[in-house]
Amino acid sequence: MATFTEIQNRFLYLVDESTISDIHKSHINASVQDIINAYPFSWNIASDTVTLASNVGNLPTDFNPKWGILDARIENTGNVTDVIFTRKPISYRDSYGSSDAKYWITYDTTTSRYIFNSPYDDSTVTVYYQFFPSDMSSGTDVCVVPDAELVALLTASKHFMGEDQDKELVELYEKRAQERLKALYTQDLNFSEVDEEYSPISDQTDITVRGG
Repeated sequence: MATFTEIQNRFLYLVDESTISDIHKSHINASVQDIINAYPFSWNIASDTVTLASNVGNLPTDFNPKWGILDARIENTGNVTDVIFTRKPISYRDSYGSSDAKYWITYDTTTSRYIFNSPYDDSTVTVYYQFFPSDMSSGTDVCVVPDAELVALLTASKHFMGEDQDKELVELYEKRAQERLKALYTQDLNFSEVDEEYSPISDQTDITVRGG
């Protein structure tokens, strides 16, 4: 995984400059955010706990609402089965009781936090979700995106677009960045576990072949 300094150096090479500025650093971090917002990558998953009090709890500050919650459950030990929550529309909120593991998400404009709401009795729920990485600031900070060249190319396109210097370079770097972005997601899908496709044959233990 590349460090912030390594990405900065590659970016400077692409834009033919020698000094990194705060604006350049901001562009790099913005490129990372754009990449993780483009696809739900498997390497962009975090877990945390939400403590329900009076049926509500704050979701983590790095929660990315674009992709929602991947999994929410009360994790039990031993032979006790986990309590798995399912998401429901907020309009259904009065249809459930305190033993129903359902949830919906709202946003608190006062605290600027996303809220996990559930009729379930107060408890601690483990959530898995796509996250927003913290902005890189130190040169030794490691970039969460596994393709550093993609980050550098996307940042270079932002640089020339902002400066309005070279339309051809903007288009070139954007094109190369998009190609690498799609390739990164395809590779991620290939290495991630794929759900087994349903076949009606699996429900038929005895099949009589006509004419047999």
